[in-house]
Order: sequence, then C-alpha cells, then structure tokens
Amino acid sequence: MVDVVLERLDPDEADFVGAYRVKVAAQAVDMPDEEPVTVKSVTARYRGPLPGMGPALHWLGRLDGEVVATATALLPADENDGLAVVELIVHPLTRRQGVGTAVLRALLPELTARGRVVLVGTVTKGGAGEEWALATGFRAANETVLQRLPLTEVNRSLWEVPVPEGYRLERWTGAAPEDLVASFATAKGAIHDAPRGEAALREPDWTVERVRAAEAEVLERRVEERAVVAVHEPTGEVAGLTQLWLHPRRPTWGYQRDTVVLAAHRGHGLGRAVKAHMLRRLVEDRPDLDLIYTGTNADNVHMAAVNHALGFTTVRSMVEVNQPVEALLDALAGVRR
Repeated sequence: MVDVVLERLDPDEADFVGAYRVKVAAQAVDMPDEEPVTVKSVTARYRGPLPGMGPALHWLGRLDGEVVATATALLPADENDGLAVVELIVHPLTRRQGVGTAVLRALLPELTARGRVVLVGTVTKGGAGEEWALATGFRAANETVLQRLPLTEVNRSLWEVPVPEGYRLERWTGAAPEDLVASFATAKGAIHDAPRGEAALREPDWTVERVRAAEAEVLERRVEERAVVAVHEPTGEVAGLTQLWLHPRRPTWGYQRDTVVLAAHRGHGLGRAVKAHMLRRLVEDRPDLDLIYTGTNADNVHMAAVNHALGFTTVRSMVEVNQPVEALLDALAGVRR
C-alpha cells in the first residue's frame, strides 16, 4: 500500500500553493474546457466554503514530502446531519498508485467520529473520478447536467419572455420582503418535487426561520444572493422563483441556484419568465460578468429545455456517488488501488 501522509489544513494559516498545483493539474486533465483556477480562487474557496453545507474540513496528502492530493469534507446539518460531502482530488501524475484510496481510508475514522454515516461525492461522468469511485465501493446515485451561459456570446433576445397573464414579477437582492417571505418559503419547498434519483443529500424543509437563517449565512460569506419571483395576482402568493449567487471567489461568474414553480401554476411558462428576467437585470447591473453556471437533474428534461431556450449549453454530466461508511469499509478491504 502506498505510504501517503495526510495532514489537516488550517485555512486561516495554510499555504495553498501545494493544493493549487494539484487542483490546476487535475483540472487540465479532467475539465480542460474550464477557465484555469488561480491561487487566489483556490484560497478563496478554502477560506469561504459555500453556504448551507456546514463546516468544512481540509487535508493535504503528501507522498515523499510532495503534495499529491487534496481532500475536503463538508458536514451539513439538519436533514443531512449524517452525511459527509467529500471532494478528493489526486494529481494526475500520481493516479492509479493507490493515493486516493489511502487518503479515503485515512479520512474515515475522523468522519465516523463526527457521526457521519454516509459519504457523498460528485464526479464527472465517464471521467477518472467516476472510475475510481465505483472501483472503490461507491455507487452511482444520481446524474445531473452542468450547463453554462456565456454572457458575451449569447443572443440576448432569447430573454425577451413575456410575463404570463395573472402574474407579476418581483425581485430583490439579499433578504426576501416581509410580505412575501412566508409564501417564498412555501414555494422553495416545491423543490422536493424535482427528480433526484437516489441522491443521499436531501433538500431543506423550508420555513420562514430557515429562509432567514440561510440569508444571514449567505451575507456572512459575502455572497450576493438575487431572487426573482412570480407572484400570483389573485392570491398575492409566490407561485414560482429563481435564485442566483454571485460569489467573491469567482467575481465574473454567476451561479444559478434553485428554480421552482408550484405544481398548481405549472404549464404557464413561469420558470422561463423568472429566469429570463433574472438574466436581463443581471447583465444591466453587472456588465463585467462572463459566465453563468447551473446544474439540472438529468431527468428534469423540462428545466434543461428551459435553460437551452435561454441560451445555456450543456457542458458535461456529473454523477453523485454515495455509500454508507460501513459498506464502504467492507469494499475498501478488498481494494488495492
């Protein structure tokens, strides 16, 4: 078995050059179409993890003193408090030598000590990460498509989408207005209807209190959160919504978040209308933006089609892999790579 030394990384004090070298080398092989990461963006990611996923633990894996692997485990709470969301990256030059498996084995005791009984990860479909994960004992649970919108190239006339009769659009940055927050929380809960395969990560059970807590966390992490909602005129209730994040670690990118339409209001084109309105206002306010990214479940063909109608193109497919720790330990007992 390869002799990998695993060390905890303190984001407040660490030198990220070793981690950066692993990430940029892996990206060049696994995602050559992506804009290369920078030391600044890697540092920002370590020091500002995404909101809503709990605390993050970080490690470096060294082989003969050189950093050859990075690992991060997110520890979400509430519905997902038994899960650890793990990202493990191995330098392409040291793959197929047992480095990833050695790092995974070393992580498990600490994660189980923290009450995490299921490991979850996301890998590129057909890539080296998926091959390794399945050979190591993980199982494929759900597939999503990653879609990208190049703002400097898209035909913006695609965003001229009328608002369906009987609805009006409202938008905000930051906290939801008091008069809409309750129905906004209800509408966000409709995400439970979306296809999720056998994904282990559960969507939150949204309440007003949880919406306010999420808004506060986003603000604390210096993420700008924008929302556009469709309000049903006869009732004054939120019937559909879309949200988008602008994150400081990638200041020229936007990250499209949930888009949801309540079942009783589907079939009117509300999803397309709120997303088109978001894009029109976004480019007016932020002409410096280059790209918008979004992920859509592979089975959610309707939302993928809405995105394509707005100018998004599919970049790649991603696979969620997961496995209970006990089953993973059993599988690892027979793994040599």
